[in-house]
Amino acid sequence: MMIAVPIIIIILLITTSSWIEPVLFLLTIGISVVINMGTNIFFKDISFITQAISPILQLAVSLDYAIFLLGSFERFKKETDDINEAMALAIKRSTPTILASASTTLFGFVALLFMRFRIGADLGIILVKGIALSFICVIVFLPALTLLSYKLIDKTRHKIIIPQFKNIGKHTIKLKLIVLILVTLLIFPAFQAQKKNIFLYGLGSELSDSIRSGKDTRKINDEFGNSTPIVLLVPKGNLSHEKDLAALLEQERNVTSVISYSSMVDNAIPIDFLDDSIINQFYSENYSRIIINTNTTSEGPEAFKLVERVNSLTNTYYGDDFYSLGISVNLYDIKTVVEKDTPVINTIAIISIALILLITFKSLILPILLILTIETSIWINLSIPYFTGTPLCYIGYLVISTVQLGATVDYAILLTDHYLHNRKTQPKKEAIITTLSESANSIFVSGFILASAGFSLGFISSDQIISELGILLGRGTLLSMTLVILFLPATLVLFDKLIFKTRINKNKEVNHV
Repeated sequence: MMIAVPIIIIILLITTSSWIEPVLFLLTIGISVVINMGTNIFFKDISFITQAISPILQLAVSLDYAIFLLGSFERFKKETDDINEAMALAIKRSTPTILASASTTLFGFVALLFMRFRIGADLGIILVKGIALSFICVIVFLPALTLLSYKLIDKTRHKIIIPQFKNIGKHTIKLKLIVLILVTLLIFPAFQAQKKNIFLYGLGSELSDSIRSGKDTRKINDEFGNSTPIVLLVPKGNLSHEKDLAALLEQERNVTSVISYSSMVDNAIPIDFLDDSIINQFYSENYSRIIINTNTTSEGPEAFKLVERVNSLTNTYYGDDFYSLGISVNLYDIKTVVEKDTPVINTIAIISIALILLITFKSLILPILLILTIETSIWINLSIPYFTGTPLCYIGYLVISTVQLGATVDYAILLTDHYLHNRKTQPKKEAIITTLSESANSIFVSGFILASAGFSLGFISSDQIISELGILLGRGTLLSMTLVILFLPATLVLFDKLIFKTRINKNKEVNHV
């Protein structure tokens, strides 16, 4: 927060026309963040990952709502001298846009609730609650705060420092054919590459040099060799099964030793002859313990293959009536669970957001174009670790797939909404040029705020999962922003006729020139 908030303030100061407006934005969303984090007390507990990233994500994602409302208020102030009426009109005009934006973000986070791996569901429910609270604060609290301080806003007016990108549409439209060809060529390789990443399933790994613990673990392993024990708890009472299983396990390639009662003590010696201190190391009331020392890393193809082999051999003697324990076993279980989560939550996120877009634009083709734009940016984002040979935490891969979609589809909604409005009076080429001139600044402001929040998490956090999530979010936001500015306008122009032919309640004012 100490890094991200000052950056966000600077972005807001140079992109707004009053020194006070950024204070109102941050105060409104800041209050919703504090309420959200405070209401977490009603849960038994929350993940430390959720605690670390949800406040900054909520702040960055929902600042748009406050910007939309205050921007609308400024426009209506020019049309009426009654400040209260201007605010009432602003709320009425901006609420549908804010609601659509909040809904897509919210349902992107709702998809996380369906993860069986509970970190995702934990993060999802806190962010869903946060988005709802941000929406309420913007619609209820910000208008009251603005009406109390509008005179101060007017007194602290200044020129907008950054350029307004008024000619960006003319330059972008010239590149539409090149952009369409380039992105079309990238879609399939990016989609395939992002599925073939080297995935990590733990909170940190010796396979990664990105954090101190990973480097230290590698040094220790280089000096002394890897040592990852697997512990089996099998039903007590059948010494011959224990001995046969231990003998088979010792023959496995990556097993260095097997420690069990049957392998350490001659079976001919009755258990009653031994001291309890020895027996208790191997037996509980119902189970016998077998310790398998291995030379694999804690995770990776070799470690997971050995876990599968150990479980398979044990199943031969004991069926499903046994437990396997250890860090490699735990990570194998996580891998099994989260890989099944991926298609489920991605499908839920895409379908729910597509339905919101269908209701918002009343078009069958627009949801496809908007989601394709953002999904392509997600695939490119997640393919970069594959091409650079960098291991990627699977939790980051899984979460960012929905978070980036839910958080950045707003840019596509804003641009498309402006385009449909401008097409009522302009041919498609002029309409897209006007649209880009009108919406580019808002998209850049929102995108840079979210990207700066992500990169702050990425470069500051010492936790590997949080750091990777931040980097993925920052990079993904910039990619989404780029494709919305360059690729989406080209697709809107290319499919213009199809868009209006497939619209429900077609607008007769559309200029088809």
